[in-house]
Parts: sequence; structure tokens; C-alpha cells
Amino acid sequence: MEKVKMESISLAHSLSDKPLPGSPLIPTSIEGGKVSDRLGKLKTSSEKWKDRIEQSDASKFTVAGRLQKKAQSPIELQFERAQNAEPKKCPLEVVRSANQPQLGLAKSPSMMVTNSNTNRGSGAGTNRHNTSLQRSLSVSAERPEVTTSNTSSNSDSDSDGRCNEKESKNKANTKSAGITAASIGTLVTVPRADDEETFEKFFASKKQKTATAVEWQQKNVHGAHARMGELDLDSIKAPTQRLVTKRTIQGPKGRRAARNPLKSLAERSDITSEYTEVKSGVAEREMRRLKLESYGHRNSNLAAEAIAGLASIEDFKSVALKSSSLPLQQLWLPYKKLMLLHIKGRTHVQTRLVEPTYKSLNRGDCFILINGEQLYRYVGSYANVIEIARSKKICAYIVENRDLGCTASNEVILNDGKQLAERHWKQFWDLLGKPDDYQIPECGHADEDDLFEASLIETNKIYEFQDDSLVPFERYWGCIPKVEMLDPNKVIIFDFGSEMYVWNGKTAPSDAKRAAIKLAQEYFDTGEVDYSSCYVNPVNYATIVGSRDSYKFLRRCEKRGDWCILGKITQNMETSLFKEKFSDWPEVEREDLEKDYLANGVHAVKALDGAALYKGELYVEPNLVLENSNLGRGNFYYDNDSMRHFDVITKSIDKWQINEFNFDNAKADSYSHFYSAESYIVRWIYQISVTVRELSGKISNRATVGRDRCVYFCWQGNDSSANEKGAAALLTVELDKEKGAQKLVAQGDESSAFIRLFKLLFQHRGRKEDCLQRRNTWRLYQLTGNMPEETLLTEVDCHARQLRSRCSMLLVHGEQGVVYIWHGCKSAKHTRDIAERAMEHLKLEKPEDLFVLNVMALRVETIEEGGQKIAEFTKALTGFDAHAYYSLLTVTTKDFAYTPRLFHFSSTQGVFSAVELLYALRCKDLHSPFPFTQAQLYHARQPTTFMFDDGDMLWLWMGWWPLEDLKITTEERSSPTNENRAGVNRWISERRAALETAVSYWCTKFGENNEKDFHDIKGYVVWAGLEPLAFQALFPDWIEREDIKEINLQDGRTDEPTPIIDVLKQLTQTEYPLAILKERPLPEGVDPTRLELYLNAEDFQTALGMTSTEFEQMPLWKQTNLKKERGLF
Repeated sequence: MEKVKMESISLAHSLSDKPLPGSPLIPTSIEGGKVSDRLGKLKTSSEKWKDRIEQSDASKFTVAGRLQKKAQSPIELQFERAQNAEPKKCPLEVVRSANQPQLGLAKSPSMMVTNSNTNRGSGAGTNRHNTSLQRSLSVSAERPEVTTSNTSSNSDSDSDGRCNEKESKNKANTKSAGITAASIGTLVTVPRADDEETFEKFFASKKQKTATAVEWQQKNVHGAHARMGELDLDSIKAPTQRLVTKRTIQGPKGRRAARNPLKSLAERSDITSEYTEVKSGVAEREMRRLKLESYGHRNSNLAAEAIAGLASIEDFKSVALKSSSLPLQQLWLPYKKLMLLHIKGRTHVQTRLVEPTYKSLNRGDCFILINGEQLYRYVGSYANVIEIARSKKICAYIVENRDLGCTASNEVILNDGKQLAERHWKQFWDLLGKPDDYQIPECGHADEDDLFEASLIETNKIYEFQDDSLVPFERYWGCIPKVEMLDPNKVIIFDFGSEMYVWNGKTAPSDAKRAAIKLAQEYFDTGEVDYSSCYVNPVNYATIVGSRDSYKFLRRCEKRGDWCILGKITQNMETSLFKEKFSDWPEVEREDLEKDYLANGVHAVKALDGAALYKGELYVEPNLVLENSNLGRGNFYYDNDSMRHFDVITKSIDKWQINEFNFDNAKADSYSHFYSAESYIVRWIYQISVTVRELSGKISNRATVGRDRCVYFCWQGNDSSANEKGAAALLTVELDKEKGAQKLVAQGDESSAFIRLFKLLFQHRGRKEDCLQRRNTWRLYQLTGNMPEETLLTEVDCHARQLRSRCSMLLVHGEQGVVYIWHGCKSAKHTRDIAERAMEHLKLEKPEDLFVLNVMALRVETIEEGGQKIAEFTKALTGFDAHAYYSLLTVTTKDFAYTPRLFHFSSTQGVFSAVELLYALRCKDLHSPFPFTQAQLYHARQPTTFMFDDGDMLWLWMGWWPLEDLKITTEERSSPTNENRAGVNRWISERRAALETAVSYWCTKFGENNEKDFHDIKGYVVWAGLEPLAFQALFPDWIEREDIKEINLQDGRTDEPTPIIDVLKQLTQTEYPLAILKERPLPEGVDPTRLELYLNAEDFQTALGMTSTEFEQMPLWKQTNLKKERGLF
């Protein structure tokens, strides 16, 4: 049976090689008789439909199409690269230091074996003598099992980085078990007696000297033999007498003859010549334990460095802070002060650091120039949309996170060929050193982006730090890095030519981190930049990008430029420039505000529920939380859940004034006085007494008093210098001997617990020395707060415009000892009582911060608004007249016993929402006339919108657009490089939503009124910098902002408040005449990209020559072209 089966298989193989005979049923003369012919005819017929349709014109809208239209495309590329050409990558090299002992415990050359030059699979130690060990900086790692052909020709990391399963198994089989051992420890060779390298080379000089001595002795001996005769031997006399008898000693029977022990040892086969050194880390752990014991911490999870810092008793008084104008000398920062980033590519856009000079620029790409507080984005006229979008995203990340050492508040967009902002262009060219007669090169070939993108990726060199050397990361060598390669236990070095990064994992050994950065520094400084085996040199490639006169460049450089970066990066602290090198970085970014607009238009933002806003949240008392304990307002806190009462007992209060280089103890009588140009540290020691309720519900007489607690408040004035703020933070750590809580308090953000420490807190303007000199002038103080124990007196401009009808104010003359109490006509009773108590305190204390020492008694007078005028009072206030401030004397029907409410509308997180702001000194049973400040409006991220509820009136405060390049001309509307249009229209939609939310809020508060437009809402829209007096009077203090005023005036805003109804009518208008839509600027709220939506049927036919139904059936790109031709885009 088996024989028959084998014959059948043989016959089948023989028949498969012969052509089949023709069938008698299918004549060969009939066309199409063969199946292959029929398949060919079907395939040809299926392709004929392409000849019956028009060719796609999509290429006209690409960079290549624009270049062809302008006839600016060069004839050839900078260098030839076939489509399926093999990638040209740098050779795999292991980098070692020229001075190994500096990096740690180094082995002698005889103990070091290179893994790449030894084939351990073919025998143990067969190539041991042929291994050449060099102690140079760069040692070539020749790997016979890894060749260039094993890598994919595609430069994409998805194809290059992915290894075939079968190839991986083959590699694992061909490589010996030494690779596995190498991952565990270092392979060390045992020195042998016949090892030429170990003994003969090392002791070469000694052997030579010994051989010379032996030859000299032999020469003398031969000479002596020549002179001596036989008779001379008789003259030799023995020193002892001859033995008469000879004793024969017989050894034990059965004794074996002596053997050479070295020869026996050499013949043994069970002794290996190599062993694997396993680093168990026992010595490191023992050293760490000894360090911990020396610091007094036996059982601690903290690092030894952290425990040493905690145990240190450094005296910070001797620390001299440097001036804030001097740069910080930090090593291995991953950025430079002046950097030029080049964005180029299509598939995987490359963001590379290039030399910050004008020669690096071209008109076909995007560039980002960073210089401290300046951030410029240069957009080439022929840059593709992917490069433009990528550059915009990088700039947004830099501004939002203050990345790469850039502190710019916004980016400056410089569109190539449009000299709109000459001042910014001049600054841009001055930083790059461009001569006046130099012309920026035109863009290169249309395929240049793909060419350089693939070539730059192949130059990536990635190493792992292993055994005091940099070992190539073969899987990602010459590929795009991926996040999966970032192992927290490793130290990885990335070499991108002009950028070199040492990435430290969180759990990587500290010794490895230190050794890796030293080795990288040595390689960065002394290593030769050799990219002769690649298509381009990533250090100077920018000089050949674009249309250049010469495309010659150096593929090998002696050293890197001073503008190149060697940076140390810790895990989770990566910069945007580093992240851009990865293809799949999982960046959690802020939702782009323009995505909704591009998808849904300006109507994507929906109004909020006004009823929910009006209802708000339940009232919550102010609560200061320190060390996970609730302190309430600083006096007590009651926990409703556990029914426990916590009393806060103050033990002591101390205060220090912070100078630029030291600090002074403040006087006890001036603890309650703070100055806006200074910083202070306040120490509060307190106890918490816990009392519970009995079963009857009464408070128990027994209380439990806890330990002494401590908190350090670091108070910083609005006008204090950066040095003083930094010194305050540093000295807070030094003064905190109790290891208590630390809390930063900015002027204007004081909590009720902080103010309660002083009962009456004064905030003066300037420094104390200047205020003492101003005691001979009049000073005006604004009084805020609802309780006598939480009273705040803030100095404001001594001008009549600062008067408020809903508060009480103090006018003080320190030299004359005169104090005027001014009560507004609508001030509340508790506000007047607080002012009287503050006056009694001044009469009793007469603090030197307000009055001179020779003032014996104070003269106090009370003035009512609208009452009898006092000439001295009106003369003391600058610009006092009937219209200097917004007086409420004429308002007689309104009840002012309410607390205003403030809502902030924002969509910075991608979702339009509203947040209600709360007053820090709020009281449930007392209303606050001035709970908010001007800083809360102007310090918010712009542009933004606030809604202010003033009882029977709603105010909508609109901010400003911070970008200076906001203006959109008619030419820019069709430009693909315009980036501001979507953002502007997004803000218009947000304002519309805020107005509609205000109407809903009004209806909930006062009821619906369908008989009138928008329910007859009472309110106005005001713009930042153009606020009327009525709006300014809603805040305790107001300072004119001329810079913001100028921005909004240039945008066409007015200082006249516009009724909300009028603004809503304009923003919600859905139909405009054709003539108005062709004018510029467009009406407020009109979407410039969808002007056809605002046309009626007749104007639509006139403007576009078709009906709206026919227009909607057209492809989107044809709609856009038609609107451009008819002037509706």
C-alpha cells in the first residue's frame, strides 16, 4: 500500500509540469476559450469606465498644484531616492567612555568582552584571542546576524519597528545563550596562564629585561668555561666532611609518582573559562541602609538624598539670592534661550531644531522662533496644511504650558508675503540676523516633504545605557520612536543630530542616571558627527531645503554647534519638542475650540439652562482646610454628619517681613498692617478642641484638646518683586521648624480665617518707607467685610471716582490727625457699624503706619453722602464733583439689601459652561455689597465673558482678543494660512450663547414676558477697557486699563453700553441683503464661510445663479470655488 501511494505522488508531480491536452469539446480556434483570456478581457472592461469621466482636479489644491500654477517647481530634487530604495541608516555602534573609572566600577581590558564580536553559539571561547578591545569613545558593534537587509525599506516606525515572528525566532536560535546572560549581567573571562593578552603583553617590558639578564649570565658562564681547566677542579674543597656511609630511606609502598598540578588542571574539562557576573545590588542596598541609619531613619521609604535634606541643618540666613535679571545656571536643560524649530513633512511631520539663522528659512515650510518672552510662527506661502496645523498646535502647547523656557502670553503669526505687522517682522529678522538685501529661498520640489521626512527619520539613533556604555536600540534604530519603548526602569539616549536627550525612567537606578548623562556629555562634546552613510545630515540639512543655488552639504562634522541641545529629561516631564519625535505620544490635550466650528459652524455652542444657574448651589460657609482638618472661618467648625463641634484656639501669631536678601521680625503693633510692595510670613500656632453632643442634644461640658498645630502663611503683595516672592518661599521652608502646613496667600485672595487673625487688616500701597513719608498727605481707604472680626481696609487712589454709595470709607491725614468717615447713601447698617468700630480702633491705637508720633488725639468727623458738604473733604479728594462717581442718590425705588452674583462663561475645556464665583468673606444672614474685584475679570483667560447680576439689572462683560494679528482682510479670508477666523467665529458663537443664557436666567428670576422681544430683559453689554461708571461702581476699586481699551477700540467697540436686546437682535439675524454681505467688515455674528445661509431665495438665485437645493447637491469643493468667484467667501 505504501508503494502505491508513493507512485501516485510521483505521477502527480510529473503531470503538474506538463501542459494539459486540449479538450475536444472546446476548440482552440474559438476566441476566449481559455479561462486566462476571459479573465483578462473582464479586467480590461472593468478599467474602461475611467476613460469616460473627467480627471480629478484635487491636485490643483495641493502644494504641487499651486507650484505648477506659479511655475516655481524646480526641475529636480536635492538628491535621488528611489521609491523602494533600502533605507540608509547609521551603522550600529556601541559608545563607551574614554575614561571608564569616572562612570563607575570599571573592569580591566582583560575582563571585558564585547557581546557583538563573539559568536558564542559555535563554541566556548573560540574567538577569545581575536577579540579586539578598544578603550576609545566609539566602538563599532559588528553584528553578523543583524544586517541592513533585515530591516524594512519603509522609514515608518510601524513597518521598521515591527519584527516578523519567524525572523525573531531565527534570530533567537542563531544567537547563543550569551544574549540572555548579557541581559542579566556582564560576561567576564577568567585570565589564563597562556593568555597572551593578559600576561605576555602586560609584562612585556619585564620579560624583555629578564631575558637580557639571562643572556648576559650565559655569556659570562661560557667565558669562564673557556678559561678553566680540569686541574682547577681539584682546588675546590668541600666545606663539610664526606659521609662514610650512605643511608637508604625507603618510602611507603604503593605511592604514586608526582604529577604536575598545572598540567592536571589544564586537562580538566569541567572548568569553564568564562562566567557571568550577576549584579545583585547587595552592596548598594547595604550602603543605603548605613546611610539611613546615619541620618536616624531606620525604616523609611524615602530616598537617601531626601532623608539627608530633611536631616540637614543648613542656615538659610547665609543664602544670598541672585538678582532676578541674571540667568539661572542650570545644566542639561532640554532647551536653549534662542531656538528655531523647523516643521516639515506630510505623513509623520518632523519638528527639528535647526540653526537659528536666516539661512535656515524657506518659503515652503513652517518655522517657530522662540526667544524667552517672544514666540513667532513663520508660515511659508507654500507650506502644506498639515505643517500649518502642526505648527499651530505646538505654539498653543508652548503658550499654555510655558514650555521650552518660553514665557510668551501669545504667539505672533507671520504669514509669508503679507507684511502686516512691520514691527514684529523687524524683530523676527533681527533675531535671525537677516541682511536687508537677502531674499528667502523659494520652496523646493513638490515631493520634497516626503523625501526629507523619510531621510530624517533614518538618521535617528537611539541607545540604551547598559554596563557603562550606550548600546544601540536595534528595534528603533533609524525609525520613529514609540511610547512603548519608554521603560521606567531604563535610561534611554535619543540622538537626533542637533538634539540629544537623556531620558530617565522614574524607577531607573540613580547611578545609571548619573553615569549616562556623563557619558552622553562626553559623546556630545567629543564624538564626531558622522552621517556619511545616510542621505542627509540632520544637523545642517536645513541649508539645502527649498530652492537653493547649491545642494552641497557636509555629511560629517567634527563637532556639534553651540545651538545644539543636550538635555536631561525625566519621565512625565517631557518637552513638546521631545514629544513631537514620537508617532503615538498619548498627550492629553485641551480640546481644540475650532473643531466644533469646523464641523458644525458657529451655531455649535448651545445656550445653558438659566434656571439651573439662578438656583445655584446650596450655601456653604467659608472653610479653611489645613492638615486634613476643617477650621471653618478660623474660630470654629461644626460637622453636621458626626455632630461634633470643633473650636479653634489661637496660641500665638508671629510675623516676619521679607527683604530681598534677608528677613526682619515685624513689630507686634504692626502685625495687622501689610504693604502691596512687600512680602510677609505669618506663623499661626493653634489648637483644635473637640466637643460632642449628649443624648439630650445639649453640648457636652467635656472637651478634648488636641496637639499644637502650626501653619505658615506666605503673603505676597501685588507690587512685590520677584526676588522677594522667591525669598519668602525659601525662608518659609527655613522657618518651618515645626514641619507644619504652608499656604500661599496673594493680595486680594485672603481667606476669612487669615483676616480673623488680625481682626482689622490694613493693606497699604507701596513700601512701608514710602507710606511713612506720605503721612503728611490725605489717604483714602475702602472698607469691605461683613463682620467686625473680618474687616479689611484697602488703600485706593485718593480720587473722587473711588467713592461708592453702597459702602463706607475712611479719609485719613496722618500728620494732622484728622479722620473722616464717609457713609454712602445706600450703605448697610452692618457696614456702618464696622466703620465705626474701625474708627474706635484707630483712636485707641493710633498706629504709626497711619499717624505721626506727636499726634495726641484724633479729630473724627462723619459725612453722609448727599448731606452737608465739608470743604476740607471735597478739597482732599481729587476731581470731586457731581459726576466724578456713580452716585445712587437719585435711585429711590430699588432695594439694595442683596448680594450681587457673578458668573464666568468659558469653553477652555471644549465644553461651554458657566461657573459662579463666591465671596471669601460671605455671610449667610448679611449681604455683601462688593463681593468681587476687577482683578477677577482681567486675570481670566481671554477672550471670555462674565455675567454680573446686580439685582434688577444684568451686565454682560466681554473681554478682548489677545492676539495682535487678529484682523482679517478680504485677501486673508481665502488664504489657507489664516488661523484666526475659526477662533473669532467661535467666540462670536460663545457670546451669542451667553446672551441667550442671560435671557433664560432673566425669565427664571422675573418670569416670562412673551409680549416683548426677548422677554423685555433689562441689561447691557460692556467691553473690557470701555466700562461705564455704572459698571465700575459695582466693584470696590477700579483702575483704568488703557492698553485693553486701545485693543477694543481698534476692533470697532464703543464705550457706550449696548442693550442686550439690541445685541441679540443683531447676532440672531438670519437674513441680510446681498449688498451688505459683500461689504467688509461683515455684520456682527455673521459666519464668513457660510454667507449663502443669510440670503433669501431671490438674492440666492442672483448671487449664485442657482437655487439653494441645486447648490446643496454640489460637492463641497465646488461650492467653495463658486462662492469665491461670486465674492461670497
